[in-house]
Amino acid sequence: MEILIIGTVRGALYSLIAVGFVLIFSVGGILNLAHGTYYMLGAYLTYIFYTFVFAAGGINLLLISAILSVLSVGIIACLVYYILLRPHIESLLYVMVMTLALALFVGEVMSLLFGVSGTRVPSLIEGSISIGGIKVINQQLLLIPITAMILPALWYFLKKTKMGQGIDAVAQERTGATLMGVSVETATLITSGLSASLAALAGALIAPVSSVVPEMWLFPLIKAFAIAILGGIGSLVGSVIASFVIGYAEIVGSFLISEQLTEMVALAVIVLVLLFKPSGIMGYKLR
Repeated sequence: MEILIIGTVRGALYSLIAVGFVLIFSVGGILNLAHGTYYMLGAYLTYIFYTFVFAAGGINLLLISAILSVLSVGIIACLVYYILLRPHIESLLYVMVMTLALALFVGEVMSLLFGVSGTRVPSLIEGSISIGGIKVINQQLLLIPITAMILPALWYFLKKTKMGQGIDAVAQERTGATLMGVSVETATLITSGLSASLAALAGALIAPVSSVVPEMWLFPLIKAFAIAILGGIGSLVGSVIASFVIGYAEIVGSFLISEQLTEMVALAVIVLVLLFKPSGIMGYKLR
């Protein structure tokens, strides 16, 4: 029961992180090494809005703080794309170096502002619940229904709306989408904000049950890499499946081996998949 519950919680968290990472790569060809930074900013901005802007005014203002942090990170990501990445978007090396430099820079800024010991954000839902004899924190369980709403909403946006269909077309065939009148630059700009917002949402939701520290940007980046490779680069469905596979694998590993070794699961997945099945679950090969 513990494997099922905690594995599902982790899978939900990893899905929010990885889907955005895969989406911006599919649409813009951007291997965004600052993706984990948006996760970190989602947590930090929630803390900043709640503590300094609203002066810790209660649960309703905490919810507003989380929403504002997600929107703010989405805007920041759009500015990063338009100002820093767009001029040399064709260069994969430039994009990787620039986004890594951005991640390191923001991490240092957060260290200077808030220190390295970490801060904490109150929970949207306090307390815990017992399921099958297993005690689970309510804030962690909140990830499951939110992810269950966000992912279908994202699918509906991409498949059923005009704007989303344009983004989906660029992801599938850029040249064909351009010939059909779809603006690749606009699609990439919107996707940059959307992918960053998903990562920020994950950060805002996990902040109450995890110490908010400057180094927290690295954790989601490694997970996103592993999930993207396992699921198949470019496959959103594959990334969701891989998120839960890795989530459950980590919990099983903590039971069978050691809880300290769970962080090695994602790294092991990257190596093994690249060695034996580079195409991943859904058949998109890393190039």
